[in-house]
Amino acid sequence: MIMSAPRKLKIYKYIFSLLALMLFSQTAICQHTKHKKAPVKKEVKKKAAPKKEEPQPLLRSVTLQADVAAPLLASSGIKTAEASVDVNLRNKWFPVWEFGYASVDHSANEGAQFTTHGIFNRIGVNVNMLKAGDNKSLVQYIFYVGLRLGFSSFNYDINNITLTDPYWKTSQITDIQNIKASARWGEIVAGIRLNVFKNVSVGWSGRLKVGLSTGKGDYSPWYVPGYGIKDGSGWGFTYTVGYTIPIKK
Repeated sequence: MIMSAPRKLKIYKYIFSLLALMLFSQTAICQHTKHKKAPVKKEVKKKAAPKKEEPQPLLRSVTLQADVAAPLLASSGIKTAEASVDVNLRNKWFPVWEFGYASVDHSANEGAQFTTHGIFNRIGVNVNMLKAGDNKSLVQYIFYVGLRLGFSSFNYDINNITLTDPYWKTSQITDIQNIKASARWGEIVAGIRLNVFKNVSVGWSGRLKVGLSTGKGDYSPWYVPGYGIKDGSGWGFTYTVGYTIPIKK
């Protein structure tokens, strides 16, 4: 079949147009691909693992204290001196040893005279009720509660004591001397302590003394060193000045 020239020309134009369209489309696709940015992967930020805090050192410091109020608060005829040493464990626990000496020369209204002298000791622990602070610094102030076990060993004399015979109803004045005694008691303590200068601190405490035991005897002591007047209120107070010795790791 022989095509006419006009028909052949029309077919050639159609084929040329189709090829041109295909070429234009391919070029456009390439250009779009060239300018299209490759997708950027978002970096997932890993959460930083929590920094492990260094453990609190066990032994932090040693503090020496003197009760400056004891000589001022003592009654007439009572002389007492007291000091203490405590150890700072993790800024939280404070094992403490309190020690002192007392001497008494007291005259009663009836004319009897009581004298004694002896040493006393108290051991126990204070617990800091405030936040312990960071692991590198010493705690600068504490509010504490604590317990004590007190014990004392002393001698006492009772002079000019009047003894009455229950049968004959007669009386005589006599002296009872060099009576050896020991005592035990407990204490509930609360107080504060704060640094005022470098390593220098002041503190206040109040304490309730309970459970005094002086053993069995015919003549009970009027005063017990470290405890106070045997039939007193049982309350005690201290005002201390101390010096802290830091313990370096």
